[in-house]
Amino acid sequence: MPIFSMLAFVARIPMRVLVAEHEPMWLEFLCPRLQLREMQPVRVVTGEKAWSVLEEKDAPRLAIIDRRIPSLDAMEICRRLRRRGDPFYTYVVLLLPNAHRTEELLALEAGADDCLPKPFGEEELMARLEIAERVLDVDKRLTKITSQWRQMLDALPFGVAAVDGNGILRRMNRTFARQMGYSSIHALLGQSLTYLFQSKLDLHGFLQEVRMIEPFDNVEVRCRGGKGLAPAVRVWGRPLPENDEAVYEIIVQELR
Repeated sequence: MPIFSMLAFVARIPMRVLVAEHEPMWLEFLCPRLQLREMQPVRVVTGEKAWSVLEEKDAPRLAIIDRRIPSLDAMEICRRLRRRGDPFYTYVVLLLPNAHRTEELLALEAGADDCLPKPFGEEELMARLEIAERVLDVDKRLTKITSQWRQMLDALPFGVAAVDGNGILRRMNRTFARQMGYSSIHALLGQSLTYLFQSKLDLHGFLQEVRMIEPFDNVEVRCRGGKGLAPAVRVWGRPLPENDEAVYEIIVQELR
């Protein structure tokens, strides 16, 4: 297949949309109209099944959920989604059994993005879908930028890591993990600097130097190492903005 034909084929792959609705009449109303917008409805009739679909690796990024879906409350599904901290966004439209303002406010507070009181017509549905697609398109572009930034950070020849006020590692690049003797970033997330830089391996008082409020430059230390190794490195440190979950950033360069 020619490359341009392949790209065109990929571009036509429809967006998957979770439709969690237990009333057959509304399923028959929603699904054909989603297909008209080149969307692929994923139909479920219980809240438990809806959550199972949302936990899949390639879960739909748009979910239409009936407020009265049985077995797992729709509000709880919204709360679980917002607590999960995904690197992508899931846009949720809740279908409400009435137009009470209190019910809508509760839904938005739980994490829904939009609410559609029943009954609603095709024009209103299409307008809400248009909004959802615009939001998800922005999120997709931001995710792409973040991914490119992540790749650039991982390609740096020096390690970069950020810690919170208690010295706990919150993020890092792959170079930093390798310098510390680990093959995976996830093995280090949640670890403390004191775990990585033990005082008996600290050549120049590094642990006393890191106060999370003052910058420092070019301190030589030895790492504990994930495989019992103790490589020598040079470390720089800088405080981060206070509104970030991490408050301090360190740069690590291996000594040759």
